[in-house]
Amino acid sequence: MMIAQRIEIVDELTLTAPQKCPDDGSAMWIRQHRGRTVRTLSGALSLTLRDTECQVKGCPGEGRIYRPYEEPLLALPDSSFGLDVVLKIGALRLREGWSFPRIHGYLREECGIPIGGMTVQYLHRDYLALIQCQAGATNGELRRQLRQQGGILPIIDGIQFGEGDPVLYLIIDALSRQPLFGQEMICRRAKELAPFIRQLKTLGIPILGVVSDKERGLVPAVEEALGKNVRHQYCQQHYVGNVAKKLEPELKVLGEEVRQTEAELREIQRDLLRTQKASEEAGRPAPTDLPVALDLCQAARAEARRHARAPYQPPAWKRHEGLERVARNVGQARQKKGDPGRTCAGSRKR
Repeated sequence: MMIAQRIEIVDELTLTAPQKCPDDGSAMWIRQHRGRTVRTLSGALSLTLRDTECQVKGCPGEGRIYRPYEEPLLALPDSSFGLDVVLKIGALRLREGWSFPRIHGYLREECGIPIGGMTVQYLHRDYLALIQCQAGATNGELRRQLRQQGGILPIIDGIQFGEGDPVLYLIIDALSRQPLFGQEMICRRAKELAPFIRQLKTLGIPILGVVSDKERGLVPAVEEALGKNVRHQYCQQHYVGNVAKKLEPELKVLGEEVRQTEAELREIQRDLLRTQKASEEAGRPAPTDLPVALDLCQAARAEARRHARAPYQPPAWKRHEGLERVARNVGQARQKKGDPGRTCAGSRKR
């Protein structure tokens, strides 16, 4: 009998599929919400995935379900581990020459990832498959599936584990979530990328559009390989991230203020605990509102340390919002409060 292991979530992220139909440009409807947990090198990531669908009668894409572009770049289909874990295993095995038991111990002890020894070997096979992926050209069953869905929506991205390491370029179909082509490259110019992207034409399947970031060599390579008539959409995550860069100075100041507030709350909490202990030792009742004050301190400190993910939910801003909610609750409680007798406010000076 297997005992389910509790997964400690360190980050939460909501991803939404395209909200405009690639065929007619109409607004898409949210078809379904999916939940998924992915273990990454930085901790467990809880994903809320919102798939969309075009409901315009007569549209070529009617009834086709679109998934978030970013999902296949975080983890392979049906995998519980992120692509960063796969790349880490491949780098340690092939570039550093580590044994599988050593990699297993490193991931468990140094990275805190609950992973089995055989799983490390399976993920290493995934790595080898990715760096020489030709599934789109060699897998006949996959090509039939792609034809049946009416076209492909390729996501093209380069994933680099460490500075100076080769870049693993992947082409993944956003509709089926299946990797089509993969190749490790040292040079990242359009000259080298164009032949890699041109493989999409050999499939003989309609290309509904292409999604990528605005990498300097990638943008001209897409146009050279596929022509100007193929729609090329830039990743919204990268776009919003670039827009949010202007907020970084203000968010940094806000983050420092939140950390200072959390430190002050910690001191207040210690004072309250000392008051509670002194009352117990003296045999007198503690202030009537002391338990509430302790709970409020704990709640506020939790809000000041809560996890969030930029750029959609900057941690500094989410923590500030949480502290503001607690402050509003305290203000409302003060307005409604009567005179219960001995209170924390009367037993300590601030």
